[in-house]
Amino acid sequence: MRILTVFIFTIYFFAGQSQPPANRYIAPLFNTVTETTNVLFSSNVPVPQPGGGFYETLTGYPLNVDEFSTTNVNLYMNIFQPTGDTLSKRPVVIVCFGGGFITGSKDHWSIRLLAQELAKRGFVTAVIDYRLGMNIFDGDLSMRAVYRGVQDGRSAVRFFKANAAGSNTYKIDPDQIYIGGHSAGAFVATHNAYLDKEAERPAPTYTWPQGCGFFDLSTCWCPDQGCLDCAGNNQSYSGHAKAVFSLAGAVGFTSYMETSTDPKIVMFHSQDDDTVPYDQGQPFSSVSGWIVGFDLPDVFGSLPMSQRADIINIPDQFYSYTNRGHGVHEATSSTLYTDIVPNIAEYFNSQLLKAVAHTISGKTSVCNSLPVQTYSTVPSLTKYYHWEVTGGSFVSYNPSLPTVTVTWDINAPSHILKLTPYSKWDSKGDQTVLNVNVSPSFQNTWTAGTGSWTNTGFWSLGYIPEACHHVIIPNQTTPQEITFPASTTAQIKSLFVGSKAKLVIKNPSNLIVEN
Repeated sequence: MRILTVFIFTIYFFAGQSQPPANRYIAPLFNTVTETTNVLFSSNVPVPQPGGGFYETLTGYPLNVDEFSTTNVNLYMNIFQPTGDTLSKRPVVIVCFGGGFITGSKDHWSIRLLAQELAKRGFVTAVIDYRLGMNIFDGDLSMRAVYRGVQDGRSAVRFFKANAAGSNTYKIDPDQIYIGGHSAGAFVATHNAYLDKEAERPAPTYTWPQGCGFFDLSTCWCPDQGCLDCAGNNQSYSGHAKAVFSLAGAVGFTSYMETSTDPKIVMFHSQDDDTVPYDQGQPFSSVSGWIVGFDLPDVFGSLPMSQRADIINIPDQFYSYTNRGHGVHEATSSTLYTDIVPNIAEYFNSQLLKAVAHTISGKTSVCNSLPVQTYSTVPSLTKYYHWEVTGGSFVSYNPSLPTVTVTWDINAPSHILKLTPYSKWDSKGDQTVLNVNVSPSFQNTWTAGTGSWTNTGFWSLGYIPEACHHVIIPNQTTPQEITFPASTTAQIKSLFVGSKAKLVIKNPSNLIVEN
């Protein structure tokens, strides 16, 4: 008796240990995050030099850069991890600051806060630097600024993939790397997702002329910026992210969005944004009329992006507002709108991390005489199977396996088996409920014409008759023959064979009919 008691205790102790939390990615599961600052991810990448002129002198921003004159810089990121997290492979969200490609940094308060709050929900996050400098007076040259940012965003993605392949210091899943940002940072993210082929590169990103010298009367040649993954470190990896969030972002052309397999995207944009168009238009519409020579190409904001995604079936979510302006995520000078982080996290979770609902296979009509039954589900990316039983008890239950054995209590008023799967990223899936009828007898009806008794698909209960079944082979419109195969043994409660139906029992076999 002592041995049996210890055995049962072991089963239930193992079943209950290490169950993942139910709200990872949905709620701030972790109270604090751990930050690693100034992690080098891209070395010796060229950045253009200021070109001078009235507007650069007035603002101090590199908005008239000489694309033909560059110096090399290093780029750094700050990485946030949920403090105390034990999960070994976690999704990553890379967050990019805004600033029109002429200002801003990874230290902007709202970018840091986005990263911190997502990390509290269980993501590893990173805020990154990218190269600044743009020519706002030449629509062609301005494309080079966006392309530089895209290259740097891809370099950040590659950093995590390379780290995962090596020491995996940050315990990340290289197949679950996402990128997002605000304004220019959102441009970096959306173009990471959709400008993903050499053929899509804007022509000015190749060798391109720019006026230089006295009154720009001479021609200087801007260097080829190289392929998407040709700037920065770890170039043997792809810098393409798996999904995107966009705060007041846009793309150069919606035609970049090509097929339903392109990265999923969640977008946030306000109709009164006067910096990045909600629909189609030129950026900085609020100030462009005041700047002599201002020339930027039209872009396509969140509305046409969402419309394009819907047409080609890219999974997307678009949160549209009317009165948030360009800072669609910033409620005050120090706080985020309360819907932003939850909606980003929920989108990534539901689209990419959440365990799919699992069907339960097994008998739903159980004979009193056969109360011990085994139930199973199809294995997938699920790491943990949380089973619950009402009106019975587990005979065997290992939460890492997709199968359980249950002894049903024939006197219980109800019999229910529930399964909640958790993915390998500890994301809780929807619960499946299986109602089971435990009874002294059932009717099991033949539903086919000619066929074999042992074909489970030909019986109304979905399995071949058992000892408590009243078996009915109904009347047939034409002669039909049901074969009870040789070397088969079965016991049933009663048997009815209708007209034009014939039950052929092959020898040797044994069919026992109680009544």
